[in-house]
Amino acid sequence: MDYYIRSTGGRIVDLTVAGDPPRTRRSACVPVPRVWMRSPSWDLGWLIGSAAVVPLGLVAVWSGMSADLINLGVTLLVGGPHLFSTYLATYLDPRFRRAHVPFLVATTLLVPAFVWTLGLLDYQVLLSFFIFAASAHVLQQNAYLAGVYRARSRRREPGWSRWIDWGVLGLSFYPIASWKLARGEFYLGDVQVVIPEVARTTAACAAVSVAFAAFVAAWMAKSAWEWRRGTLNAPKTILIAFTGLVAFFIPLAASGDRMELAFQTVNLWHSIQYLGLVWLILQLRREHGQLDSPLLRRLAGPSAWPFYGACIAVTAALLGVVVVLARLDPLGIPFGRYYLLGILSALLIHYVLDAYLFAVSIRPGADASRFPYAGPLRP
Repeated sequence: MDYYIRSTGGRIVDLTVAGDPPRTRRSACVPVPRVWMRSPSWDLGWLIGSAAVVPLGLVAVWSGMSADLINLGVTLLVGGPHLFSTYLATYLDPRFRRAHVPFLVATTLLVPAFVWTLGLLDYQVLLSFFIFAASAHVLQQNAYLAGVYRARSRRREPGWSRWIDWGVLGLSFYPIASWKLARGEFYLGDVQVVIPEVARTTAACAAVSVAFAAFVAAWMAKSAWEWRRGTLNAPKTILIAFTGLVAFFIPLAASGDRMELAFQTVNLWHSIQYLGLVWLILQLRREHGQLDSPLLRRLAGPSAWPFYGACIAVTAALLGVVVVLARLDPLGIPFGRYYLLGILSALLIHYVLDAYLFAVSIRPGADASRFPYAGPLRP
């Protein structure tokens, strides 16, 4: 279906479907319907409005709920399922396997080897590496989503506009977090997160804060300019605003050994986003005849429950393996260490796969039959 837009004075005057009479006047921030990945209600619910779980999760953190209960609950309900949904879209997809054999083999072997080696040699450094990898992963996912909305609008944005969007997203976690890290006040549980000496200086922290403030000011000015011209991409703008606000304020939400739990609320939002995204990607591949696996075709049906149930089952299986390994205790380490090393091995494989897929799928002309995450770029 083709849409034609006529804009005057920063407002859309006519939004016309070919062969139909002009529709009602609309505000310039209301996008052409095809900009949304699935529909306005679905995108606003699953990808953006699901940010409402962050303040709800923080209430549980502030109420003194057990850290083990919060961490295990998030892992079982969405954290584990979201990472294993990546495996469904990659390892279980024959097309992707055939096109990426060396990459998948290297990732499968090297990432767990890295996690277990570093975890046994310097557990504190491993957890410090993990929190930075996790924050970068969350922000890259939202940069990818912003890129999808940009591509679906079919409106070329200048390079400086994209860099401003990336600057706001890429720095949003760190203006406050950098000061806590520099003062040694950033913990994952009872483990202090460490950073290089050069990053603990006042100058380094101030530079991060100033850079973020500059990007936010430029982004606000750019958004106002796009509004006046009638070119504001509403889904992208709303997504960046929500992500920037949540990421910026979350380091203030807790301190000490509860800091980890505040970030777990962001992981809750991120995981809900991701589960919806991968389910949508599998549906698009099914519709375009790109799923060669009968199992994936069944999981990509109109109901999300079989897909979610499969992800839950794999999560439970991994936890079972970790419990058995801890019972055998071949390394003589506590159960909690086996648990984290097992989870982090699967999680960092997920990060590596997504870092690759988010980067290559957003490139102009990316082939959706080879790169699954390029599918949503099609209007």
